[in-house]
Parts: sequence; C-alpha cells; structure tokens
Amino acid sequence: MKNKLRKRVSAGLIISVLAVMAALLAVLAAKPHLRFTAGEYLGLNTRKVTVAKISPELEDVSVGALRGDSRVMFDQSLMLVNSKYPLKDGDEPELAEYKKTGVIMNACAAESYSELSAAVREKTDSKLLVMSSVRDAREQKELYGRDSSTAAAPGTSEHQTGLGLDVYVKYFAGQGFLKSKAGQFVNSESWKYGFIIRYPSYGKSSTGIKFEPWHIRYVGKPHAAIIYNDRLTLEKYIDSLKKGEWYAADGYLISRQELGEKVNMPKSYSSAVISPDNTGCYIITVKQ
Repeated sequence: MKNKLRKRVSAGLIISVLAVMAALLAVLAAKPHLRFTAGEYLGLNTRKVTVAKISPELEDVSVGALRGDSRVMFDQSLMLVNSKYPLKDGDEPELAEYKKTGVIMNACAAESYSELSAAVREKTDSKLLVMSSVRDAREQKELYGRDSSTAAAPGTSEHQTGLGLDVYVKYFAGQGFLKSKAGQFVNSESWKYGFIIRYPSYGKSSTGIKFEPWHIRYVGKPHAAIIYNDRLTLEKYIDSLKKGEWYAADGYLISRQELGEKVNMPKSYSSAVISPDNTGCYIITVKQ
C-alpha cells in the first residue's frame, strides 16, 4: 500500500514539474525578450576570455614622461564611481559633443559610441538614441531630491563622468528596451565596441543597483570583453586586478598600479591607455 502511494506521489510530482516546464517554455517561446534575458542571465551568449598573469620586461617611467609620449593616451575610461568611491572635489569629466547632435559624453567614449551606433543601424535597422548622458552636480542633486530610490546621490553617479549613457530606440525604452532587436544587440554585443551593461541582471550584489538594460558604460577594449564574457561587474573586475601585477588578455597587457610619480611599463609597446580608477590606482592598458 505504501509503495503504491509513493509511486502515485512520485508520478504526480513528475507531471507537475513537466507541466511547469512546459508552461515556462511556452512563455519563453511567446516572448523572445524573456528568452533573451534568461540566456544573458545564464551566460549562454558568452565566450571564454583567458586572462593570464605574465612577467614582461619592465622599466620605471615617470608619469610626466608618459604624458609627453605620443604612444600614450590618458583618459577616464576606467573610473569607478559609486557610493563607496564617489567623485572627489576637482574631478572634472573630459567632455565632447557627439557629432554635433547636442549629446555630450566623455571624449574617450565618442568614437566607440559611433561604431556601436553604426552597428545597431546595420544589424537591426534601428537608430540608437541617447536619452541621458552627462549631468552636472546640480542636475544630479535635483534628480536625487525628486526620487532617491531611482537616482544616485550627487557625486556617486556615472552620469557625472559622461561615461554612462542611457540609450533607447524609437518605441522601446527603459526595461522595454530589451523587447527590441536593437536592445538585445546592445546587451549582447556592445562589449565588442568597448561598452558594458553597467548594471547587469546578475550584478546587484556588487553594484547595489538592479538590472538596467538601457544603461551602457564605456570602459574600452579589452576590458569590456573580459567583463561581459566573464560575467563580472566593473566593481568585481577592478578588484580582480591585483596591484602591481601584469595580465595578458585578448592581445593586450593590463596592469593596475598605485598612483604616483612613476609607473612600471613594458620596455616595448606600440600604444598605451592610462586611466585613473578612482580607487587610488591607474589602470594601464598596453597594445604591443
């Protein structure tokens, strides 16, 4: 009698599980954007990026000398801005107008945004638009005063750097952005152009902010490739770069070094980008 009861219970559970799975599959089939979001959350669209510690031949070089080296560019691409690492007094974004559109963004992001926008147009036949880009402290304070649940406190928002952009396409904005082909392209392919989804679906535990599929952030190559494909947030990525170490990834060399008058540089390289990370370090990206 007990065995028969167990069999009936087991059969009932199996039928219930299959019914739930069938219902879930039906929902995902009917709503492709949910299927896409599930795939992103599970990392089904990623590829493995190998990040390996290396020991290149190095030399000490003064920061002043690097600023005068035509191979080296200083920018703000890897500044971490959040409640733990707010902007400091005197921190000013390096801004530029994007293609005479009236859209102002950090100068280091403009060329890559142009490439991303062109790719969105080519792949999805949609025009990528910017809803919000740079904000000054006064604007951020006003937004925060209106709704502190959705706006960051002044000094803790990436919008004050011009590196974060809220994007959309016609008829699709906010969470609805993912219902468009353009939104799905931006979420799964923008890393190829140096951008990340700053607040990904899996990242709230480290960012403190829920999923924002419309908020892209410029970090440059190869950092975007590593962050997206290794399913990191900017916080976790910067923390993973141990001070003084050198890493090789996707044809680049990367190092995080404490701010100072000198840094260690490879003896041979073709170009380099140096960005402060707002945690007391530079992040150096070298192309050999």
